[in-house]
Amino acid sequence: MSGKRKSNKLEAVVTPKKTKIKGQCNVDTNKTFADKQALQKLRNFVQGDLENVDICDVGDIQAYKKPFFHCVMSNLVQSKEFIENLQDEILDLSFVEKNNDLYKFHQSTEDLKITKLPYLSALRDVIYDDIRGLIMEVTAVDLTTQVDMSCAIYKHTDVLSCHDDELDDRRVAFIYYLVPPSWREEDGGRLQMFSLHENGEPNEIVKSIIPVRNSFVFFEVTPASFHQVEEILTEDKTRLSISGWFHGPRVDRPTPHVETLPAPCPPVSIEEEDFYSWINPQYLDTVTQASIKDTFVEESQIELNNFLQENIHDELVSLLSSIDKTKWRSKGPPNKRNYMSLDLKELPDHVMKCLNFLQSDAMFLMLSSLTGLKLHDLAEVSDSEGEEEEGNNTLRDTPGCHCEVRKWQHGCYTLVHDTDTETKLCALDAVLYIGCEGWDTECGGITSYIAKGEDEELLSVCPSPNSLALVYRDTETLKFVKHINSRVKDTPNRGFIDIACVYYE
Repeated sequence: MSGKRKSNKLEAVVTPKKTKIKGQCNVDTNKTFADKQALQKLRNFVQGDLENVDICDVGDIQAYKKPFFHCVMSNLVQSKEFIENLQDEILDLSFVEKNNDLYKFHQSTEDLKITKLPYLSALRDVIYDDIRGLIMEVTAVDLTTQVDMSCAIYKHTDVLSCHDDELDDRRVAFIYYLVPPSWREEDGGRLQMFSLHENGEPNEIVKSIIPVRNSFVFFEVTPASFHQVEEILTEDKTRLSISGWFHGPRVDRPTPHVETLPAPCPPVSIEEEDFYSWINPQYLDTVTQASIKDTFVEESQIELNNFLQENIHDELVSLLSSIDKTKWRSKGPPNKRNYMSLDLKELPDHVMKCLNFLQSDAMFLMLSSLTGLKLHDLAEVSDSEGEEEEGNNTLRDTPGCHCEVRKWQHGCYTLVHDTDTETKLCALDAVLYIGCEGWDTECGGITSYIAKGEDEELLSVCPSPNSLALVYRDTETLKFVKHINSRVKDTPNRGFIDIACVYYE
């Protein structure tokens, strides 16, 4: 926690806490929250007076220092009738779906700062005044009167992926749970917290908090506060909550870690017969290539179905599906991506030959013919295309590409992030889908392209067996793969594999 202050000795007086909303209703909160002796103990714990102690338990309040400071307050409201009426009020609100790379859930549309609903306004004032005061007392974080608050509904397959909540002057995040009393770990929806890598990025989940009805959780927003809401796995329960942020003076943040872009490899030489043995002959036909090019130039994307010869594709499926699971390595960090990939130095021979095919000089030339991009010295481009290429690719001297063999299963995704080095150059994305027969778009796994600063989707690519998806991406375009949810367990292969290549002019 940031900030310390000298503590004064407090009298151990316990009084029930009651907030009265004039003309509306009363709400009694847990008396522990007004126990000055308990607050003194919490303050000593948070502000460092209790050394070598990571947990502080004072009645219905448990505070923790790892992986970052957070606090769980049980039995916030004392009246079950109040809680039931509050829940009814919330469920009568209007909700809108929130769905992008990071999350999928429903959020209330009403401005809770000015709502006159009796139970919501009563709890709002408890949060805005009493709990805000408690947090300032315990943590010494000087919070302003600005508080953001909304209601959220998470249902089956809804999720909120890894993030740190840092934005402007947010200082403390909070969640009040109104889940059914029967909520269990197997229902999902846990608040999961991450340890920190030495470079400042999240590493792995080290703490999971199961939602409990009438509990209130808060934590300080810091560069280390990476967390997520686990996917909802239950089909018949709803994770209802009130959440938001307390604001305060801005604090200095460290410079975020910037990843190094994989070095593109130049085209490789393979025998002409080898190249022809891989590709479906229809894509070698000049009339077909001209038609594909017309479509691509107009739409900047196209899907080439049955791209590989059938026997070649089937052999790839068999080989990649049989690779020992220990060979697949988790690719993170989780605030940017979560999928499995293979070490290119340990690929089976047939898979390595496929990568050589995709990175071959002949492939660069054919992609130039299909897209009109200058991916090969022999490629023909118009004057306007040449001028655009010169203006957008000054960081590269020669064409190149990098490839990755990826495995997608339950829980995999990629996220848009501010330090994405791939956006510095225009590029041709080429994804060869393998082993995704019977794929259902409701499972996720769709690659979505959006414009920087916009939420509206420009186009999406759905996994399709033995298809090569080509998309031209400029420096103002971002992409992500939508979170793969638990429905994937009902698909034939419970996931899919792809070979993702990025080509640069």
